[in-house]
Amino acid sequence: MSMKTLVLYYSNKGSNEYLAEKIAQNLDCKIEAIRPNLNVHFLMLFGMSFGNKKIKSDLSKYDRIILVGPIWMGKFVSPLKSFVKKYKSQIKKLVFVTCCGSTYDKKDEKFGHGLVFNQVRDIIGDKCELCQAFPIALLMPEGHKEDSDAFMKTHLNDSNFDGEFKEEFDKFMKRLLVD
Repeated sequence: MSMKTLVLYYSNKGSNEYLAEKIAQNLDCKIEAIRPNLNVHFLMLFGMSFGNKKIKSDLSKYDRIILVGPIWMGKFVSPLKSFVKKYKSQIKKLVFVTCCGSTYDKKDEKFGHGLVFNQVRDIIGDKCELCQAFPIALLMPEGHKEDSDAFMKTHLNDSNFDGEFKEEFDKFMKRLLVD
């Protein structure tokens, strides 16, 4: 019997929305956006939250929630953090996924995704089934992986969803289908 899954996402520039859509397509499951009451990027960078609009889906009907969203400067962004805190009692299993700036080798540094993964686990506890990062650097050519201008201009889309990024995505999907 397959696990009933819902993909929820928050995205500012579109990469995480694209990633969420790809996950939902591969799992043939429902997808819904998390909409902040006030979507002000600058305030969110400082951890300010004004809450989110109500989720339309009944989370208790799902065995697993896949939460997709960005990490900004090593921070668990407020729309995602608010969602997890508000709905943690209704979530049976959570998978957190991000298309982010930190690379695998720098995941535990000041701005790394590993720090956010620890926050997710601290909030949700053993309901956290998996955390997965897809560094934007996987999309960039070898000589430009450290180029901050190129990094800021790179967004996940149909034209670059291939190569190393697609290989990592396929491994992640296989893992989801087995669990």
